[in-house]
Amino acid sequence: MGTAVFPIKVKGMFLDILARKSLWDVGLDYGHGTGHGIGHFLNVHEGPIGIGMYRSMPDDPGLQENMFVSNEPGYYETGQFGIRIEDIVQIVPAKVENNFNGRGALTFKTVTMCPIHTKLINKNLLTEKEITHINNYHATVRDTLEPLLQEEADDFTMQWLEKETRAI
Repeated sequence: MGTAVFPIKVKGMFLDILARKSLWDVGLDYGHGTGHGIGHFLNVHEGPIGIGMYRSMPDDPGLQENMFVSNEPGYYETGQFGIRIEDIVQIVPAKVENNFNGRGALTFKTVTMCPIHTKLINKNLLTEKEITHINNYHATVRDTLEPLLQEEADDFTMQWLEKETRAI
């Protein structure tokens, strides 16, 4: 879902399907929403926006530029394990050829600055777009955090950051 492009004011419930599609294709699902609003009153699951299909958001005005939401798809095997990536994303303008006939296009910009643990990723299951997205995100994380670590002369963490943000 992190690479989705969508029209201004689309309701988050319609984007939820994008996050679930790979699981749905093989008859699997996760039992929670994919995202929720954050930041206005500093509540954890803050409306009126959300990205989910199992909880109705009747006052959802649709996603708009500079809103912040969580992006937290997951997968869980009961009694075995669970996998969940949870990021905060900002809704930003997207540049697309047709711009939804002048309506305007939006996408997500991840603002969480923490590398994704690539050891658990099977690169063969990713599209080129997904690989590019991960590599670009890791470059942003590295470029953002590197000056802070250099300022602190934190060589240990700097080495860790370089290793964890290598291109896949």
